[in-house]
Amino acid sequence: MNISRKVKKQGIVIIVFLLILVHLMMRAAYDVEDSLKDDETLGGRFCIALLRQGVQIANPYMLYANGSDYSGIKSQFFKNMPLEMCLLMESEQENHVTEYRQPSAIEEMAAIENNLVYQNNLKNEIETESHSESLTDNSEQQESEQVTGAFAPAQAPVAKYSVEQLNDPGFIKTTFYSEDPTTQIRTDQLQYNTLMGFDAALKQDNSNVQILIYHTHSQEAYIDSTPGDSSTSIVGVGEHLCDILRTQYGFNVLHHTGEYDVESRDNAYSNAMAGLDKVLAENPTIEVMIDLHRDQTNPDTKLVTTIQDRPTARFMFFNGLCYTRALGELKNLPNPYVQDNLSFAFQMQLAAEEYYPGLTRRIYLKGYRYNLHYRPKSMLIELGSQTNTVEEAMNACDPMAHIIAMILNGENKEE
Repeated sequence: MNISRKVKKQGIVIIVFLLILVHLMMRAAYDVEDSLKDDETLGGRFCIALLRQGVQIANPYMLYANGSDYSGIKSQFFKNMPLEMCLLMESEQENHVTEYRQPSAIEEMAAIENNLVYQNNLKNEIETESHSESLTDNSEQQESEQVTGAFAPAQAPVAKYSVEQLNDPGFIKTTFYSEDPTTQIRTDQLQYNTLMGFDAALKQDNSNVQILIYHTHSQEAYIDSTPGDSSTSIVGVGEHLCDILRTQYGFNVLHHTGEYDVESRDNAYSNAMAGLDKVLAENPTIEVMIDLHRDQTNPDTKLVTTIQDRPTARFMFFNGLCYTRALGELKNLPNPYVQDNLSFAFQMQLAAEEYYPGLTRRIYLKGYRYNLHYRPKSMLIELGSQTNTVEEAMNACDPMAHIIAMILNGENKEE
């Protein structure tokens, strides 16, 4: 009898203990979930930003950043795994955070304003075309449309920065650059005299190939691209840019259309190296290498502006620093031309801001190499995004070619 009562008492104590334990575990789980919402760590911000866009990444974060559920103790555990494990396993991953971040308030306002301008221009074009159809002289109508659609390179700067502004590395960083949270640029890399001191002018005439344009991601297309028709993809836009540089500015340009991302984008930069090695071996006179891409943005972001009454896709220069906050200098991905690459892109960006304000986005900085190590004058350009039309991307090639020509001809240097 006494034994039975003792067993019952012990059982009640055990049950109460288990209930308390379950309660504490549930409370801990809720605390973890709440902590994720206010997480200010690099790993937390990085993962949550990816999660909200449903991004899948093949690294130790997979269980945490798989686009489904990011609450609970298991998520907290994977979130706190060392970030370098992610970076090492995907050292040549082509995605960058700009593809997933929400646009700033200024970018959203600019996108709305540009879209309104575009819609108004489109309405005016439709009204003009309707009126033109009523005219009897078709030849005069065609001539008028041809003149209206022509692009004329800007003859003088529209805007200028002061000497005091350009001599301030802090001003240069906040005005001209967007820095990925995984990397960091040094102040000495942002000295105006260093950036402008780089001689970007071509050293040879056009009797041999001077410029190489290629596409690490040849499968990138626009909102109205025709599936299977490369002439309406980034490759077609690249050919249009080549044609302008050849016919209007006299450069000897080679367009390499090798495909390195057909099966997967994951190893596109590594896959492209063999093709680039071959092209450069066959054309050792190449001084300039341009990797032309189309960016991936939020679906409601429209990277468009108006240049000479034409809807024009905005573009962005991109630099790899071969440096991450977690790993420091990436000695396994060396690039002796990091500073030259930075200077080359900066001179392009400054010319764009002066001659075509609002045409470019800020230069994006990320930690890896992106095959920019082949030449001092190497650059990566993101031309528009998946929400742009082919026409907008094609229109952007005119001012882009003018900017490239100014830098390569040394016209941007003060007398």
